[in-house]
Amino acid sequence: MPDLRPNPTQRDIPKDAAQEGANQAPEEISNKARGHKANLSNPNTSEASKENSKEALKDLGGESAFYSKDSK
Repeated sequence: MPDLRPNPTQRDIPKDAAQEGANQAPEEISNKARGHKANLSNPNTSEASKENSKEALKDLGGESAFYSKDSK
């Protein structure tokens, strides 16, 4: 018997990823950035992990990803 269900629409992964972070509070983004920054200074993490954290920090906005209540 033929499958009569329509094909599911394909996701636009980059667009979905961008929208996923759109509703994050500045504190959440800052917490992610702090975790990646800590990973960069941890001597027990691999170079591949550090490269991943560098890219993630860049994607989060670099130094501007760090939230300060004073800089509203």
